[in-house]
Amino acid sequence: MSIRAPHQTLYRPVAKVQSYEREVFFETLGACWALSARNVSGQFAIQLHIDLTRVNLLYGVPAQQLTDTLLLDFLRTFQARSLRLNAECRHQVVHNALQMLDGMTESDFLNFSTAFQDAVGQILQHLPCWTSDCMRANMALKYYGMNLIESRMESAAAKRHYAELLANYLQTTQAVFLAEHRLSPMFW
Repeated sequence: MSIRAPHQTLYRPVAKVQSYEREVFFETLGACWALSARNVSGQFAIQLHIDLTRVNLLYGVPAQQLTDTLLLDFLRTFQARSLRLNAECRHQVVHNALQMLDGMTESDFLNFSTAFQDAVGQILQHLPCWTSDCMRANMALKYYGMNLIESRMESAAAKRHYAELLANYLQTTQAVFLAEHRLSPMFW
C-alpha cells in the first residue's frame, strides 16, 4: 500500500484487505486527492490539516481516525507540488493515479471516490472561487467512477481514462485556486 499523491509517493506497510485501517486509509487518500485542488501555495500542508479536521467522512473525521504518524505522512506527501501545470506535470499525475488505481480493490475505490466527493461537497464546493468548470471536472470523475466499478477494477482503459480525469480535475481546479491566490493580499 502506498500514499500516492499527485506529485509524490510514500510507501507504507500493507494493511489487510477489508480491514478498518485500510478503509480509513483509502477514505483519507480520496479526501486528500480532492483537497489537492488547493495546493497552490507553500501553506498547503497547514490548509490540508485544517480541512482534514473539518471534513466528516463515512468513518469520521480523518484527523481523529488516523495515527499522528500516518496523518503527518499524508501531510508531508501531499504538500509536494509542481509549480508548473504543464504536460510533464500532468504525465506525473496520471502515472501516480494509474499506479494507485492498480493497487485498489473495488471496496478501496468506493472508499476513495466517496471521500473524494464528500471533501468536494463539504469543503471546496462552497468556496467563492469554485467555478462551473471545477464542478464539471468533479462531475466527470463522479460519474466515470461508475465505469470502473462496473468493470470490477479490471479494465485498463477505464483506469487510464479515470486517471486522465483526475489529472484534468487537478489542472482545472488548481488553475482556479492559483488565480484566487494571486489576488490575495498574502501573495507576494
